Amino acid sequence: MSGKKNALIWKLESGDKDASYLIGTMHVKDAAAFSRVNDMYAAIDACEVFATEFNLEEADHNLTAETMDLKNGQTLQSLVGKKRFKKMAKRVEREFGLDISLFNGSLPLLLSNMLTEQILSDDMQHSLDESLYRYAKEQEKTTLGVETFLEQMEILGKIPIDIQVKQLKDMLGNLGAYRKHVRKLAKAYRQEEIGKLYKATKKSMGSLRKLMIYDRNERMAERMVKMMQETSCCFAVGAAHLDGGKGILRKLKHSGITLSAI
Repeated sequence: MSGKKNALIWKLESGDKDASYLIGTMHVKDAAAFSRVNDMYAAIDACEVFATEFNLEEADHNLTAETMDLKNGQTLQSLVGKKRFKKMAKRVEREFGLDISLFNGSLPLLLSNMLTEQILSDDMQHSLDESLYRYAKEQEKTTLGVETFLEQMEILGKIPIDIQVKQLKDMLGNLGAYRKHVRKLAKAYRQEEIGKLYKATKKSMGSLRKLMIYDRNERMAERMVKMMQETSCCFAVGAAHLDGGKGILRKLKHSGITLSAI
């Protein structure tokens, strides 16, 4: 790797092939995350293909709903207990203005993700990754996915329910600390400190890091190398996937790709 190690945009070169690019994104609407969006647009302009983690055109809302629904008559209230559910409901209403009963039939993960998004500012109409996708479509780029939508749904379906419940309890039980954690991640992203992003995300994943990070990094890096052999590609994936010993950057380098920070 050449240039600074901390960067959100990387140029990928392999032999005499046209250069490709890798962008680290964050699924937020906070304007602070858009500080390098023009450079990201330039990377998209330079390539034939734009590939997000999964092709957003593949999104199946029926499948998403089915995946996110609790099974076998379970409810969030039955999982956490009536007393805890009532306490959670008051806290979510007070802190976020959300009615927790709307999530009673959904996986705890859905509520956790919703609350996490609420912590940061909602400045932009679309999240950063969706904004990049929309730009690529406007430029008439071919849009693909490094993973498939079904693969992402299958991963979510493998997260044990007890771990989801614990994460939600921990979040709402110490909301101040969780807000600080999310804002720390956002600050690290804004400052392009991908090493900090990786370490903080890995720590928060606990026993899920293999499923959520390492296995996906392996799969995405392999597919990126194959896609780059076909044409120039601009890849946009979560920034926490870039760094680390099992990160995408390291795996691309080991595959013979020359990496240059932009």
